[in-house]
This record gives sequence, C-alpha cells and structure tokens, in this order.
Amino acid sequence: MAVLDKRKAKKITETLLDAALVPELLVSVRDRHSGNTRFARNAVTTEGDVETLEISVTASIQGRTATAVGNRSDKTSLQALVAEAEELAALSPVNPEHVAPIGDSPYLQVSRFDKPSAKLDAAARAARVEQAIATADAADLELAGFLTHHAQSLTVATSTGGFAHHQNSHVELTATCRTRDQHASGWAGRESHRVADLDAGAITAAAAEKADIGSEAQALEPGNYLVILEPQAVAELLSFLVRSLDARAAEEGRSYFSHPDGGTRLGEELFHTSVSLRSDPADTANPAQPFTSAGQPHKVVRWIGDGVLENLTRSRYWADKTGEPAQPSPSSILLDGAEVELLELVRAVDKAVLVTRFWYSRMLDPRSILVTGLTRDGTFLVEQGKITTALRNFRYNDSPLTMLRNVLALGKPQRVVTRGGQVMVVPPMVVKDFNFSSSSDAV
Repeated sequence: MAVLDKRKAKKITETLLDAALVPELLVSVRDRHSGNTRFARNAVTTEGDVETLEISVTASIQGRTATAVGNRSDKTSLQALVAEAEELAALSPVNPEHVAPIGDSPYLQVSRFDKPSAKLDAAARAARVEQAIATADAADLELAGFLTHHAQSLTVATSTGGFAHHQNSHVELTATCRTRDQHASGWAGRESHRVADLDAGAITAAAAEKADIGSEAQALEPGNYLVILEPQAVAELLSFLVRSLDARAAEEGRSYFSHPDGGTRLGEELFHTSVSLRSDPADTANPAQPFTSAGQPHKVVRWIGDGVLENLTRSRYWADKTGEPAQPSPSSILLDGAEVELLELVRAVDKAVLVTRFWYSRMLDPRSILVTGLTRDGTFLVEQGKITTALRNFRYNDSPLTMLRNVLALGKPQRVVTRGGQVMVVPPMVVKDFNFSSSSDAV
C-alpha cells in the first residue's frame, strides 16, 4: 500500500501554510492504509481494509487556538480548512499555557517502513490466519484473535519553519486459545514493523500450550508471592510508571518523584541497581516514531540508569517556565535485561507464581502509582523449578515502583503488544513480595 511520500506531503503542507492569515499555524497530514482480520471459534469472522487521509490545521492568534480537521487535499479544500481553523481560533478563549509552534528541529532518521508489510492484503492475512487455525485445531482448542496491520506517513509542518516527515509500517497478531469446556485460556501476541517477524503458527502454539496446561486450575490463597512476570505483564505495569515520569507533577509536589523539600528526586537511587530504562527511536531492531504530533523530536534518553532516576518528561510550556530543556513523552521504552530465557528463570526458583499478562488494569493512587487489575490467560504455580499446576486468576494491587525495587532477576527483553503506538521492549522478571489482594473465578 503506497502512502504519501515526502514530496507530495510537503506540497500539501506548503499549500496550507501559504493560505494562513494568522501568525502561527501547525499542520499535520496523516495518510494511513490499514487492514484487519478477526477470527473466533477457529474461523474468520470479519475482515476489512481502510484508507484514511487526515489533515489537521491548528491556528493560533495571540494565545487563542483552534483546530480544524479535514480529508480533502485539493487546493480549495485546503484553503477552506485553514480559514475554518482561523475563524474558530478568533472565537476561542486565551490559553494561558500556549506555546508557539516548534521551529526547524533536526530529528533522528528512523527506518521503520517495511515494503512486504505495506503490501499485505486480505489473501496474505488469510494465509497467516489459516496457519493459526490449523495449530489450534491440531491441539483441539478454540482460537480467537486479531491480525491487524497498517502503513502510514505522518508529516508535520509549522509557520515557524518546522518540517518533519516519517513513514512506518506495523503488523500485530494476538491469539487466545481456550479449551472446549471453556475452563482454561492461554494468550500470546507479537507486534513488529516487519511481517517477517510474525510466525502465526508459533504464536498460536504458545497460546495453546498455556491453555493445555491450564485445565483444572487450583485456588491459591491471596497474599504476597514471589512472581515470574512474563514480558507482557511487565509492560502492562511498567506503562503506568512511564506515564508518571512528569517533571511538572513532580515539581508541583503531586508525584512520587516529588522531593519532600521541594523539587524532584532526580539523581536518587529509587530502584534496584539492575534496572535501566531508556528510549531510542532509532533502535535498529525496534524503531519508533522520531517526532511527536507537534513535530518535536524524540531523542535517545536514559530515564533510569542502574536504579537511579535520571530524567523526567517536560512539556514545552513547563520547560519555558522553568528554564529547563523540553522532553516529550517517549515513543519507545526499552528496559534492559539479561540473556536469560524465561524457562531458565522458572528453573531457578523454588516456588513462585508465573503470570502471563495482566488485564483491566487501572490506577488506584497516582501519588504511589498503585495499580489494580487481574491476571489472565495463563497463571501457574512453579515449584522446584517446574510449572506444576494452573492457578485460578488473582486480582492484584501493586505498583511498578515496588516491582522495579523488588526485582531479583531479569530475562531476555522482547517486544510486546501495546496500545497507542508506543514501542515497548521489556524482559521477563522475577519479583519478590508481589501483592495478590484477592482471587478471581474469571478464566
């Protein structure tokens, strides 16, 4: 699927900028071609392909800002879109935290467009889903899941000379296997910018294995346990910490990262010394978006180094107010680990609870980043280095802060399935004293 190249996208943005009467304009053009196939009970249920063109114009007049969005790229429509944004801006209240559009800012050159992934169609999706269904049929399990992909370009330009253009592709497959009696469930998933990284049969086989050993789940009393968290579970909890890495909240005394005497806890050793968290949009294996929707460059950043908090995000408004460099929320999260496979972590523990993933996780207390949710699709008891029995699911009440403080061992990082487009590569993790607050009968 061909998406707008840099030359064509630049022509659209130039037409928009040339039509402006206001002093500040931010425009973006997103061209997206996507496809999906949904399957359930070992058969395809729906499939579709969608092409969208979204053109956004944000006009600002002395702090009064408004946005208009359209999907037509002819000159007359583009000029009308700019006029609409300007008219709305004139009627808007003043935003006291308004900042001017970003100017010319170099950004990392990221290779994230895979031609075979961009060319995926219904037939190619069906072939991969057929592999998944055949794997589930062979295991006599019910299969449901989703195969989705897109190819897109994002272009951002400003009246202050900023211009950024990036093309990317994305492919994702998730599979949930259930026993015929619906008493056990297993899940596996994979995402990448390259379709060659997705093996539908292997992904389904991983989900099937969990469902197969998940029959006759036993109850275990809630409490604090040594846990082995698979990467998907680690990422689910870690995402709450990443969203809390905000300098403004810390400096205003509203965050765990607020210092009791004022300011932040930057430079403090808040986590286990094995914990190092970073961002790198240009990582060759797991590239990410090199700039924000406002054209602000993403950079290589170390957020936590050897357990020490080293950086916080900082909006452009807060950066201007405090005189510190701006730091956008990251497009990629890379948590360093070790070259240790998951089963090696299992073999190294005497007794633990193995968690495939968390589900329906919600924030309970932003100050302590306390989160609650449920285990799902594969929770097992590990005894003397072996998975011995399936366990009924738990509700957990815990924090990524304590997870990263109580880590005992890290495994090999792998990319996980995320929501919202952020790339996350995290390892499995052995953590002590993880709090399961109650049991759940949900499968």
